Amino acid sequence: MKIAKLICLLSLLLVLPTSGFSKTGDNQQPIYVEADSLEVRDNDNISIYTGNVKLTQGSLEIQADLLTLYSDDNNTFTLMKMSGLPATFRQLNDSNLEITGEALKMEYSESESTLLLIDNAKLTQGVDIIESNKINVNTNSNDIEAGGVEPDNRVHMLIQPKQPAN
Repeated sequence: MKIAKLICLLSLLLVLPTSGFSKTGDNQQPIYVEADSLEVRDNDNISIYTGNVKLTQGSLEIQADLLTLYSDDNNTFTLMKMSGLPATFRQLNDSNLEITGEALKMEYSESESTLLLIDNAKLTQGVDIIESNKINVNTNSNDIEAGGVEPDNRVHMLIQPKQPAN
């Protein structure tokens, strides 16, 4: 295992890196990961964390049973896959609005700036909630697509009215 490669990969990890979706400066904070085990596959540019995985970086908190990080040959982070019963994340944005998500599977693509929640997906922004079998979030634009092809996979939303300013 090349420790330098692992450190480089973690230092390049910019999870949910946009100002609309995450707190400015979170991606400059140290990353702390703990898990029951770690496997690094240098030839495949993959790091696999297994068992009670917890990742924190600034206000970002991720919990999963399995976390897999992918990078390219330049050690640039490309993809993160998480799974759990459920896998969860919590993030604050610049307005200190809490954004949380949970699903059996989640994927974050750095190049596409997308967060995909699959199977029993739930995304909460403040008091507003979206539930569906699949939720896809563009973390640059905050655009959200939810739903599935099957008719029984309906989208459920709860949108709270804006509270008047005092």
